[in-house]
Amino acid sequence: MSAKQGPSVFVVCVVITGLIALAPMSTDIAIPALPAIGRALEATPGQVGMIVGLFALGVGLMQLVYGPLSDRFGRRPVLMAALVLYIASTIGIVLATSIEMLITLRVFQAAGACAGTVLGRAVVRDMFERDQSGRVLGYVMTAMTLVPGFGLIIGGELLVAFGWRSVFLLILGVGIVISFAAWRLLPETLDETKRQPAHVATILRHFGAMLRNRVFLGFTIALCASFIGLFGYIAGAGYTYVEVFKVAENHVGWLILLAVAGYITGGFTGSRCQRRFGLERIVLTGMVLNVAGGMAMLICLVVGLHNMWAVALPAAIVFAGCGAALPQATAGALGPFPHVAGTASSLVGVLQMMTGAAAAASIGYAYDGSHGPMVIAMASGPLVGLVLYVWLIRPFKRRGA
Repeated sequence: MSAKQGPSVFVVCVVITGLIALAPMSTDIAIPALPAIGRALEATPGQVGMIVGLFALGVGLMQLVYGPLSDRFGRRPVLMAALVLYIASTIGIVLATSIEMLITLRVFQAAGACAGTVLGRAVVRDMFERDQSGRVLGYVMTAMTLVPGFGLIIGGELLVAFGWRSVFLLILGVGIVISFAAWRLLPETLDETKRQPAHVATILRHFGAMLRNRVFLGFTIALCASFIGLFGYIAGAGYTYVEVFKVAENHVGWLILLAVAGYITGGFTGSRCQRRFGLERIVLTGMVLNVAGGMAMLICLVVGLHNMWAVALPAAIVFAGCGAALPQATAGALGPFPHVAGTASSLVGVLQMMTGAAAAASIGYAYDGSHGPMVIAMASGPLVGLVLYVWLIRPFKRRGA
């Protein structure tokens, strides 16, 4: 199936890659700096965990706003307003003088960043049919991991040399570049004849239809379960490596880069194999990898194998599963609702990010000086999700049979 809109498809996909990278970049690059922020602002581990947890919550909740608004007014004007909010709040974070101020500004930063995620997905759904959108999202989401991946390394070195504020200056600089590219290069992809009213009753009616749809539920559960593994690691890796295993702060990025490499491998392989095996089975494979990595990490914890490699290597397996499952599950969830792709994308996003926020907050507050809470979350969440996904989607059943 060819793209619905031919001109500048490659350029649009490059810009979308940057936009979807905004939210994970804003969290991932900051991971090595979390312990330093806690020390500098005299914050507890629970408060530091909220830097990640409330960011995820903000990303999730604001998607309920951006999706329907973009279905009504178009993708571009809503996106531009959100990017202005992102840049302004990031400037505030650089200047923050207390943990409360930083956490509050992170919520506003999340509100801006999440537009890139929800509208980037909606633009892909505007331009491509369901199966091709899964492949395109796979390549886009694989490529976007390069931004936080290399940012982790640069951020770690900046942290050691100049302190935690320099890490957010890096995030600000990348955000400005991505925002400028979107302003100059991203076209409007939602035709005026296809725009939907943004009435609350209409939005709630669409949400109700989605939550009653077995396909939507199955793929969304797969997304949420994968995000427990992904966000569990994001929330706990900083303290695990720095405080538990005494890894130098500028070396943490290299360990997390192993997980990023796993994500890239899973995403690229999943996209390449999707045409042959179908997105249902690619998601299944990704979920199995999530469970395998989480269980391997749990076994290492139980048998007393306590070192950084007993966390970093299983995490790479978890992230490989996320790379395979997340883009295909996203396309699968949006597939039944092409006429309200923005609204569907927003509901997927809010459920996904609220799950991640709950996992991150729970890990932060359960932190007991060990990496046990992180490991338990990464092992249990994907397992429950796998069981529910198989029950709802029945990926072993031949499509059309």
